[in-house]
Amino acid sequence: MMITRRGVVAGLSASGAFPHVARAAWPERPITMLHGFAPGGGADANARIAAEGLGRVLGQTVIVESKTGAGTTLASAQLVRAVPDGYTIALIATSYCASAAFYKNLPYRPIEDISAIGQLSEAPYVIVTYAEHPARSLPQMLDMARKQGGSISYGTPGVGSGNHLATELLAQRAGVKLTHVPFRGGAQAVVEVLGQRIDFMIDPPLSMIEHLKSGKFRALAVSTTTRFPGLPDIPTVQELGISNFDLTAWFALVAPAATPNPVVQRLNAATGEVLAAPAARDRLLALGAVPKASSPKELADLIAADIKRWTEVVDKAGIERI
Repeated sequence: MMITRRGVVAGLSASGAFPHVARAAWPERPITMLHGFAPGGGADANARIAAEGLGRVLGQTVIVESKTGAGTTLASAQLVRAVPDGYTIALIATSYCASAAFYKNLPYRPIEDISAIGQLSEAPYVIVTYAEHPARSLPQMLDMARKQGGSISYGTPGVGSGNHLATELLAQRAGVKLTHVPFRGGAQAVVEVLGQRIDFMIDPPLSMIEHLKSGKFRALAVSTTTRFPGLPDIPTVQELGISNFDLTAWFALVAPAATPNPVVQRLNAATGEVLAAPAARDRLLALGAVPKASSPKELADLIAADIKRWTEVVDKAGIERI
């Protein structure tokens, strides 16, 4: 039988060789929360809201550490290599599942190498264009795409990102060809849409709320089956005639596989306390995110379902994996 480092660590945890895990006193020192996103964005804001709340509930500092690169996979690889003692966790997002579908040789197993803790929040994707665009609605934009043979362009934070695959799913459901213009981050895509150099983009609300309020952006639709409370006048994609289209951008917390179940359950309960606090809820809502707690199993099921969905999108689109 092959003896692996993770198996040894799991055995030591179970046997009490890590007393700081086995004892009810956990946590006894600061916790590190990794994520693979640039500082200052929506993911980083979600992480810091969670870290501040968890620090208050658990009585220990939670340090947020950003490790960007390779579609957030560098942060995920660092997480799964960490000792599974509850002192290293990570914030992941929809892009975690998109990366699992897009990258051929990840340095980790996206399902087996993590322990799901729980969901934090979710938000719709919002489809926006610049205010002066001749397409005044999503059906008009898609009709232009049909007539113009793929000349309608959209911007994303990069090839294989959740935004990319979400837009590709829209194209598949609508039966149109669109031109993908990838950038190094969502902020640049916003600039290019505002500059009228690309036609539209799909992104969670945070990056575009300011431009929607100022009138520089026009929202065409939201990706969920129900309207988003922050944009109540904007129809859903399904309302506009495209069936079987229901997407959310979500954030969640995970730990390395073999993290002791009592620690996972304590982190899950603490996350629920954080999301029940009015201050955290209000801060998340201000970001355009809806607080949403879940059980570890519910999060594990969500991750598996999203990986399956995005794999099917990549296969059907013939997107070359890297």
